[in-house]
Amino acid sequence: MKTDNSEEKDIKLKAKEECHLQLDPALFKLSSEEREFAVNVKEAIECLPDVDNLSDFMYVNLSMMGDVDWAVSRVYKMQEVRQEYNILLTYEDGVRSIQDMVELLPGVWMSYMFNLETGLSVMVMDSPKYRASVWRDPKNVEIIVKGAFYAMYATHPCFEVIRKGKVDIFECQGFQYGSGMADLAQSAHFTSLSVGAFPSNVTSKFYHTPVMANVFISMWKKMIPKDVASKFELGCRFAGGRLDQLYMLPSPEAATQRVLENFRKGLKVRMESEKRFSLDHTCGE
Repeated sequence: MKTDNSEEKDIKLKAKEECHLQLDPALFKLSSEEREFAVNVKEAIECLPDVDNLSDFMYVNLSMMGDVDWAVSRVYKMQEVRQEYNILLTYEDGVRSIQDMVELLPGVWMSYMFNLETGLSVMVMDSPKYRASVWRDPKNVEIIVKGAFYAMYATHPCFEVIRKGKVDIFECQGFQYGSGMADLAQSAHFTSLSVGAFPSNVTSKFYHTPVMANVFISMWKKMIPKDVASKFELGCRFAGGRLDQLYMLPSPEAATQRVLENFRKGLKVRMESEKRFSLDHTCGE
């Protein structure tokens, strides 16, 4: 059985073994207006005495989502979550946190894929696989919040994804009150802490929603941040049946490993971008 230290060494070793990322400068292309506004956001935030400075990449991320006042309020929220849940904002901590989250809720994350050239970022989840009982243990809450926070980093690896927004797809067939995401208050709280703290533009599509799921989602929307709930699409259909028949192949175990691998790749790109991008030039080498 591996110890925490050996797992940490494995993650660092894998990071070193990966080839140097050849990031296309087009991934960092900004219009003059986008760059100017990002600089304004940066200047406003770095004037705040009680807020940690962020990367230039994150300043652009924030500037693409709202005005300066919105960016300032979101920075405070992100910092609060990072401090409360000991989020280190490192690649190693992120890989470990995402893996812990996926292992805690097996079968929930069916797929994640991204394309840096097109800005496509799509995550597919199985809502009935959420277990309301996990919220009873504070340790589990920390695992989910940390993992989901890092997953937002991984699913927003470049500016084109940030501009276009991420797509979340939820399979809802089999949803029952009392299982899955049915703990309304806890689910809303989790969403606000993790996904709601990250500056993002997310479209959520809910497939095969039974009546109970429609009721739950309608109530849930009222309890989560408005920018998270602004793009919900209910009643989506897939002619081939449940989405797990499409994504959980050739086996659930193999699908989970694909998800973890793609999360890892997305997180690596994002973390490299955070280090290398500068508002003074396209991409720091």
